[in-house]
Amino acid sequence: MPSLPYANRAFQLALAVAAVAIFWLAASAHLERTCTLLDTPYLPLCSASTPSVTASAEELRRRIARNPGDSDAWTKLMVLQPGVRNDALLRGATQLAPNNPNVLRSRAGRALERRDMPAAVALLLEMVRYRNSGEAAQVLAQMMASAEGAALLRPQLADAKEWLPQVLASTAAQKLPLGRPLPLVLEAIEKDSFPPEAQRSYMRSLKSGGYWLDAYGLWLAQHKQELPLLYNASFDEAFEPDGFDWEFPVVARSRAGSLMDQPAVARRGRVLEIEFTGRHLARPMAGQYVFVAPGSYRFRGDYMGAKFRSQEGLVWAVRCMNGGNGAVARSQPLQDTGTVWRSFELLFNVPDNCGPVVSIQLDVAADFEAAVGLRGTMSFDSLSLVRAPH
Repeated sequence: MPSLPYANRAFQLALAVAAVAIFWLAASAHLERTCTLLDTPYLPLCSASTPSVTASAEELRRRIARNPGDSDAWTKLMVLQPGVRNDALLRGATQLAPNNPNVLRSRAGRALERRDMPAAVALLLEMVRYRNSGEAAQVLAQMMASAEGAALLRPQLADAKEWLPQVLASTAAQKLPLGRPLPLVLEAIEKDSFPPEAQRSYMRSLKSGGYWLDAYGLWLAQHKQELPLLYNASFDEAFEPDGFDWEFPVVARSRAGSLMDQPAVARRGRVLEIEFTGRHLARPMAGQYVFVAPGSYRFRGDYMGAKFRSQEGLVWAVRCMNGGNGAVARSQPLQDTGTVWRSFELLFNVPDNCGPVVSIQLDVAADFEAAVGLRGTMSFDSLSLVRAPH
């Protein structure tokens, strides 16, 4: 057999060490939980004293000697000594109970120790698919974080919906780089094997982790076409959650300071209508993350106030998403218009240190008005965002 490149050997060794540690801890935790809850067939194995553990192992061996087909004895013996590498024990347990969770765990761990990566991947995926194994998802997440591991998982993408969501959740839980799995996710989407809810969950993780480039790449892949800078700018389409569409505060309707609707208006189609209830306002009232390069931009649109009561009005603000809290620009305050549609315009510059994404937000012009609440209705339509000439 030809020697493996050093990087590949190092990857396999590191993964094997991590997997053995995870599986050993999982098996130990399984036995500990058994002895704490006192609710499984493994209860006779529970004892605080080492001699009793030894005696239990001897009794199980006697059971196997009397009846070699006693699968219960084989699997209990494996649970009793999770850190012991006994090939004969593993072969016997595999023959009699190949799908037992503890047997699968040991088989996968042994395959990783042997650096038989295809066999290990097959077993790990089986554990996730059919046993919802958290420890198998941990190992697969570590594998997926490397180019070598991704190559091993790529042939399994046809049924990614059965394992990829769990592995991505483990990636986030272990604080592994969330952008690394993106190529596999995009291929799974192309194969129609990654469900929409899993896509939204991954998008949320990417955005909350600051992986803006990867998040926008996922957004483009979901739509499979070129998109404008400002998505759904005229509010004619239903809002898509957890992406780069408009977002609104998630507050119980009975406590909300603003209520969003998309009514159809004559000669305009659907518009964004925000009703203010006088309660405390969650901020911003509306917003969209926008992927832009540094430079000058023009943001404009139409608005209409109906019985809108506010001392300082509303503003559209542009904020960088690189950790800074200050606004790059704010529009002039928007006040009541007596149900007449009017236009606004905001010219702004995105600085070089702003990062790849800005947030365009609808907010109160004065902080105190968020606390006291507003009354009336404000509507918006025909928004646009374009590069502005220098």
